[in-house]
Amino acid sequence: MSIPASMSDYRLLAKRKLPKKIFDYIDTGACDEITKQKNRDAFDSLNLRPLCLRDVSNSTSSTHLLGYELCSPFLIAPTAFHQLVDKQGEVSTAKAANTSGIPMVVSAMSNRSLEDIINLSGHNNLWLQTYIFKNRALTESLIHRAEKIGYKAIVVTVGVPISGKRERDIRNQFVLPKELSTGNFNSTVNSEVLYNFTAHELDSSLTWHDIEWLQTITPLPIILKGILNPLDADKACQLNIACIIVSNHGGRQLDTSEATISVLPDIVKTVAGQIPVLLDGGVQRGTDIFKAIALGADAVLVGRSILWALAVDGEKGVEAILTILKDEFEAVMKLTGCCTIQEIKQFGSSICSTGLK
Repeated sequence: MSIPASMSDYRLLAKRKLPKKIFDYIDTGACDEITKQKNRDAFDSLNLRPLCLRDVSNSTSSTHLLGYELCSPFLIAPTAFHQLVDKQGEVSTAKAANTSGIPMVVSAMSNRSLEDIINLSGHNNLWLQTYIFKNRALTESLIHRAEKIGYKAIVVTVGVPISGKRERDIRNQFVLPKELSTGNFNSTVNSEVLYNFTAHELDSSLTWHDIEWLQTITPLPIILKGILNPLDADKACQLNIACIIVSNHGGRQLDTSEATISVLPDIVKTVAGQIPVLLDGGVQRGTDIFKAIALGADAVLVGRSILWALAVDGEKGVEAILTILKDEFEAVMKLTGCCTIQEIKQFGSSICSTGLK
């Protein structure tokens, strides 16, 4: 393959390049990986109904989210341990995102520190993703550090009271290489099987009261990642959460949970415009972004594919894949007769068929 032309091309190249244990760690879903596949199948089952003879010569994919302008309606999703695939790790990813004008959600489980990522990349629209760890002081410290150095929002992963059973990691007994560690706090991450480490850090006692506690310790917008049920979406609105992310964590936690694009319309109906709704899970094409917007999402997040590109060609690989995604989305807009994000939303199900009657 001379020039990768799609996200699947980068995945194939990364699979050839990376050690099997590392590739599997990034690629795997939980148990039988049914949900991981559902995320893709659900996007593929949606059909587009383009409009013809509309002047799309001045179309734009720009939009606004939480008061910031985005050049296109997608962000880099939080993923851990970028130094598994690139020497500079999250710094390379953030530099590419900055060059491309794409916000990046930085994982609390990054190899590089929050400070290094923002200072060395110069990116001015980074968000911190964190869990509410068993050690509440650690959670609070991470949030205050993010505030101090200029991160714009806090993304809290919910719906993961315990770690999902990822069988490829168990079979491989995957351990983070000794030279790598958590960049934001001291840990035993590279002295035990990673599956066991993550299980130890998660807190199964969490309730909505813990989210209310977070709201008292930071003025930054709180975003909940992992919403799949409209009842939880309604509760988030009641608590004045800034934004929710419809997510099944890439199929890495509860297997056979619903595909995110399938549950999206119900979530959007419940939220009824009170707060922005984002989506991740299975996004690989510009058509996927378009379908999510048409069904009510305000933006989407892309995760694994960013790591494939980072593994293949570092910072330049991430820049390339972000360009591919943006170009594909803008082409889909024109081919469907849509000039703006708002037009996609207005046409909605008349331009994206769910097959439901």
